[in-house]
Amino acid sequence: MPYIASLAPTTEISSLLSTNWDTQSGNVPAPTFIVPNDPTVPARYDLRNPTTHDEVIIKPDLPAEEEQPIGTWIYGNHIWKIVLEIKTPTSRVRLWDIRREIRRICHSQMHSMTNFQRIQYKNFTELVEQEQRIWAGRINLELINSAELLEISY
Repeated sequence: MPYIASLAPTTEISSLLSTNWDTQSGNVPAPTFIVPNDPTVPARYDLRNPTTHDEVIIKPDLPAEEEQPIGTWIYGNHIWKIVLEIKTPTSRVRLWDIRREIRRICHSQMHSMTNFQRIQYKNFTELVEQEQRIWAGRINLELINSAELLEISY
């Protein structure tokens, strides 16, 4: 049987956000979603480029994955932690608007991911950068599978 790579959680989050971003009704324009080490995305990006503007960098958090056994350790909860780093040269208001749209997508698409039972928006932290006129923030997400079988036979 040929090897088939599974999708990385960061790639799935990128796809979920870009597919469900609402640009109607005057909503914030969709940012560029970047998953580091994705060969389809350029290694460098420029916030001052008028064609790209806002960036959301999607990375695994630390620890990237947690396993919490239940009872006799046959079943357990799996949690994948994801960080979204938002950067915009536009304004603090745009930063918070991007945060609001990501939160909306997480809540409206909570159970829509194929490989995970639930996506959970955890928190947002506005970052004070040393750069002038760049606003940044960090969103923590969790992808959760509850009570899944921990024993795997190959």
